[in-house]
Amino acid sequence: MDFIEQFKNTTLSFPKLPVHYIETIRSEHGQAIPDHLQCNSKQPFSTGPVYKTGILSYKVLAEGEGVKTVYEVSIKEPPNMPDYLPGDVIGILTQNLASDVNFVLDRMHLMEIAECVYEVKLAKPVKKKNPELPPYIPKFITPRRLLTECLDFRIIPRKITLQVLASYTSDPCEKRLLEILASKEGASFYNEFVLKNEMNFLHLLKILSSCHPSLAMLIEHFPRLQARPYSIANYDRGSHIRIVFAMLNDGRNGITTTMLENKLLYAARYDKYVYMYLRQVKPSFQYREEDLEKNIIMIGPGTGISPYIGFLEFRKRAKQFNKKAKLGTALLLTSCRHRDRNYLMQDEIQQYLQLGLLDQVYEAFSRDADSRYKFVQDIIEDKKEEFIELLLDDNTKLYLCGEGRTMLPRVQDTISTCLSKIKGIPKVESDAMMGEYKKTGKYLYYSMIRY
Repeated sequence: MDFIEQFKNTTLSFPKLPVHYIETIRSEHGQAIPDHLQCNSKQPFSTGPVYKTGILSYKVLAEGEGVKTVYEVSIKEPPNMPDYLPGDVIGILTQNLASDVNFVLDRMHLMEIAECVYEVKLAKPVKKKNPELPPYIPKFITPRRLLTECLDFRIIPRKITLQVLASYTSDPCEKRLLEILASKEGASFYNEFVLKNEMNFLHLLKILSSCHPSLAMLIEHFPRLQARPYSIANYDRGSHIRIVFAMLNDGRNGITTTMLENKLLYAARYDKYVYMYLRQVKPSFQYREEDLEKNIIMIGPGTGISPYIGFLEFRKRAKQFNKKAKLGTALLLTSCRHRDRNYLMQDEIQQYLQLGLLDQVYEAFSRDADSRYKFVQDIIEDKKEEFIELLLDDNTKLYLCGEGRTMLPRVQDTISTCLSKIKGIPKVESDAMMGEYKKTGKYLYYSMIRY
């Protein structure tokens, strides 16, 4: 390994290692809970407890060559679930992929005892000041379920974690690699090798054949496996919760989407239960009763359209309850690859148009040769006079939902650019206006994550 040769005569410096404070021991009498191991622990951003509930039904909204497979799922609304509003989100407790779990278990030489019960406890003598066991790790676990339900080993490991892993690695070259990556002197190499390549723990373990970490080490140094958020795509209180999700098609598997797809398609092998809770969204992305009279601009490419179905259903119920209820203008911008193959919820959108609950919809189709618009940015640019006039109205709120790494910034930049053109102000001023809109709640956005 050339890089090891580069550091051959380099003295490496490291921060002080944290004190080891957890141990796992075989238990003859302990029992792991039958439900998801995290179901009794408080979840980040939760507004209530975790509920065990069932999948009622599903349908495929899109599939085929060149498009992502998209599922719509109806989940039974748990009794006593806190009130939710259009735009709210549920968190679903997830699981790591079985293939990944088996790989780690095999590397740790735990496959033959993967179903045995272990007790998780503080190591004695206790050397760490005020030690506490992670609240999301129950007292009794099995190695398989710990790795499946509690720990996130798809994350990019911190340098301190690599330093600890080096102590579990026997091959001198592999050990030296980890030490270089963990050292102060190897900072640029860590950036180039780990960060730039998005090298997670699994990737590293596959090239470090002599690395055999312990269960206690993983509990101490790996973060919680976080629940995955999904927008609620309806407002049918007391009946069911509707979510929409797309499978990845870039050679990677989303852990939660894979878990859900397995439950939908392979009922004989997987149960129909999900563990979910109502999740706070910060900043808020809600559509409230006091917003009904406001004008709303809704932008949602792909599955980003799903929360707006709840918005429109909320408007419909308001009219059913009070036919004289005044509703503001509702404008929707959406996009997908092909009009006839993966235009999500098209029939429902047309129904809301016919009912007058949606005033205008603009669509973009990136792979259709005859499409006037390829992306929602093209719509905004082409309709900038109409769009900005509505946006500048004091009674208007802007909602933007979609993939957060690239899509949201691009759409926001397009809006800001059009704002600059229409108002005849410098781009820096229109950017500041968008920032102020965020602060005042005129502009609300929800960043979706790929799972």
